[in-house]
Amino acid sequence: MPQCNGEETSTTQPAAEFQVLAWNIWNGGDEARYAEDEAVKRAKQRAIIDVIRASGADVVALVETYGSGEAIAAGLGFHFHPRGTNVSLLSRWPIVADVSVYKPFNCVGAVVQLPDRRQVAVYAAWIHYVDDIWTDPRSRDGRSAADLLAADGESRMVETGAILSGIDAEMAKRPGVPVILAGDFNSNSHLDYVEAAREQYGIVAAWPVTKLVADAGFRDAYRVCRPRIDRAGDRTWSPRFPEQIQDRIDFIFWRGAQVGAVEARRLDRATPRWPSDHAAVWAKFRWE
Repeated sequence: MPQCNGEETSTTQPAAEFQVLAWNIWNGGDEARYAEDEAVKRAKQRAIIDVIRASGADVVALVETYGSGEAIAAGLGFHFHPRGTNVSLLSRWPIVADVSVYKPFNCVGAVVQLPDRRQVAVYAAWIHYVDDIWTDPRSRDGRSAADLLAADGESRMVETGAILSGIDAEMAKRPGVPVILAGDFNSNSHLDYVEAAREQYGIVAAWPVTKLVADAGFRDAYRVCRPRIDRAGDRTWSPRFPEQIQDRIDFIFWRGAQVGAVEARRLDRATPRWPSDHAAVWAKFRWE
C-alpha cells in the first residue's frame, strides 16, 4: 500500500494517480438554488467551479446539486452524470457506464475510464439524518453515547445497507474494478470517537453508519492518511457556522486492493468566502 502524507497537492499528476473530491455544495452552491437574479446565481456557481478547479480533482462527488451541476461541469470542461436533483458526479474523463443503485435522491454511480483505459467506479451518496446533533450546541447535553446511538435511527442503517448491497451487486459484474464511495453521510465517524480522542469528543461512540461502510470492506481515505485525530482540523461541518457543533460528517471511502489513498485533506478556504456550509474532502489515489 502506498504511504499517505499530508503534502500539498499539485494540479498535475502522473497517469498512475487520480484525485477525488467529495462536496456538499449547499443548495446548488452557496444557495444558488434560491437566487432570483441570474447574475448572482452564475457568480455562486463560478465560486464552486473555482474551488474544484483549484483542488485539481479529476472526479467530484457532488451533493445538493440542485440545478447547478450542468453549469459547473461546463465551467470545468467535465462530463456530468446526474441522477435526481441531489447527488451527481463530475468527471474529467469519460463515463462509460451507469452503475447507480438505490434511490435517485440518495445515490448515483458511474464507471470512469482513465486515460490509460483503467476504470474506477465512483458513487456519490447522501444519507439522511433523524437527529440533528450539530446545529444546536446544547443538543448533546445530558445524553450518553448510548442515547445518541439509539437516536441515530434504524432507517439510516437501512438506507446505507441498501446502497452497499447495490454496490456489491453492480461490482460483482465488474471484478477487478476499484470503488470510491463519497459524499455527505450526515454521520460522525466511529474512527474519530475512540478512547484516544475522548478528551476532544467527550464520549466514545461506534457510530453505526460509518461502521457499516467499514464492515463492507471500505476504508476511510482521510483517516488512513491522517491517523492523528484533530477534531478542529478534521471537521467538515461547518465552516460557515462555527457556533454550531463541529464534526467530520463528509467522507471519501474506497475499496479494492488495486488502488490506495496516498494523500487526503479538508478544503474550507476561499476568497472572498467559502461557498458552502460543508467543507470539501479531497483525496489522491495511486494505482498499485
